[in-house]
Amino acid sequence: MRLSFLLLALALLSSRAKAQNVAVDSISHQRVLIGPVELSAFQDSSWFKNNYSLYNPAAGLIHQIDSLSSGDSVSVVFGSWCPDSHMWVPMFLSIMSRTALAHRIGFIAVPESPGWRDELTRGLNVKRVPTFIFYHNGTEIGRIVEEPKGDIGENIVDIMKAGMK
Repeated sequence: MRLSFLLLALALLSSRAKAQNVAVDSISHQRVLIGPVELSAFQDSSWFKNNYSLYNPAAGLIHQIDSLSSGDSVSVVFGSWCPDSHMWVPMFLSIMSRTALAHRIGFIAVPESPGWRDELTRGLNVKRVPTFIFYHNGTEIGRIVEEPKGDIGENIVDIMKAGMK
């Protein structure tokens, strides 16, 4: 069963079709997003719509992020099956979509199976989702794992400030 899932996942990842990658997770037995995906793959989902408006970032926060964002990018590793991802990915994007970083965010969807997660995120050391990995000029400067410690907007600014040192 695992071999067939691996073959399916590899086939999906290697395809160059514009369709988003979807597979049946071997643990949850649900259809889940898998591999690199675009925001459009999940922004119309009910979990995204319901949680996007829960965080209304202040203009000052957006200005701070924009003033720190030169040379930065973010990778978001999430599970379309994961309640923490359902909460924090939309809230994170409610902030970032208003910043200069909005077009420098990449998404990697992982299944619940840790083995597949490791395979899809090789070299990123992702143990829990969602994981938001911040980069400055290609070098990791910090991450938010599973949920922020305190205010998510303040976490983002703190990571970006640390990356400027």
